[in-house]
Amino acid sequence: MNLENLESGADSAGEALKITYSTFKDMYDNNIIFGYRGIVTSDLVRAVLDIMGHRMDEEVSDKKMSKKVFNVMVECFTNVYVDEEKLIDNEYDPMAMLMVKKVNGSYRVLTGNQVSTSSVKGLKEMIDRINLMSNEELKSFYQEMLQMEGAGDTGLTNLAIIDLARKSKNKLVYNFKFESTKFTFFTLESEISKNSL
Repeated sequence: MNLENLESGADSAGEALKITYSTFKDMYDNNIIFGYRGIVTSDLVRAVLDIMGHRMDEEVSDKKMSKKVFNVMVECFTNVYVDEEKLIDNEYDPMAMLMVKKVNGSYRVLTGNQVSTSSVKGLKEMIDRINLMSNEELKSFYQEMLQMEGAGDTGLTNLAIIDLARKSKNKLVYNFKFESTKFTFFTLESEISKNSL
């Protein structure tokens, strides 16, 4: 039996297997509990949250922590799902990233998706402002935003980000990667730690 063929199989299959293993190892080494790249629809969000609800119950012995991580996942994942209006724009890339990983007893929920480049300045200012607020200030700010009339998409995004900060009780980490005058890739990370409980 040819051992070389056992290790690599057919050339194309061998390359795919090498990539699969390196991806698995990267996920294992970095304690990635869940990772997804693709189009995020409301059906997908429901299915993922159903699976992750059971997974978190098995993964986390502290029920309060499990519930908190799940609530943050709900907020993050629903915030990136693609509505049909965006899909009409042929420059919009509906591919997004969802990830949950464990780091030193804390859990980090990460999302990445395209946002309109024109909204970047406002999003950055909003997150920076939120990161400076106390829990009480966040609560008041959330109520204030709820009462704003005609908030539109920006208002909904702001509410979701404020709610995320309130639930995690940690600073939000973000990054923008400029892609075009129309769209920018936005990544957001929320940490759930003992401080969040």
